[in-house]
Amino acid sequence: MTALLRPAHLPRRKPEAGRPTSLRVLERSAPRARRPRGDRRLLAVVGGGLLFAAVLAGNVAVQAQTTQGQFELERLQATARERQARYQQLRLRVAELEAPQRIGERARQLGMVEPDEVTYLTPTAATSSVVTPPPEPAATTDEAAQSWAHVKRHLESR
Repeated sequence: MTALLRPAHLPRRKPEAGRPTSLRVLERSAPRARRPRGDRRLLAVVGGGLLFAAVLAGNVAVQAQTTQGQFELERLQATARERQARYQQLRLRVAELEAPQRIGERARQLGMVEPDEVTYLTPTAATSSVVTPPPEPAATTDEAAQSWAHVKRHLESR
């Protein structure tokens, strides 16, 4: 700590009465034991190096995980392309098997013949407008019991 020195030729000023001074005399105490500056710097450099290594290792781990994900994605896309191609092949095969020419040829191989005349059935208004009535509601318990007794006699006779 540095103090301003007063030239020797100037007289000392005395504190004014009623005005407190902010300066006071301190006794010298034994000097504190300080850590050498080199220890602090070494600690800061080592700490910074460890922090940098941890960040670098984290970055490498994230990059490795991303690369593995990309490989998995490419594998799944290749599988999807293969299965899509197989699906298209199977659709083509179904279309070939459902072709009318192929069905007619197979029917002839089985001994079937084409009819001389084809009759198409179309419903008429008279046949399509007939509505069947809904079934009757279920019989009451007494009626059901009587019906069962009647049916049971016929079953026992067999």
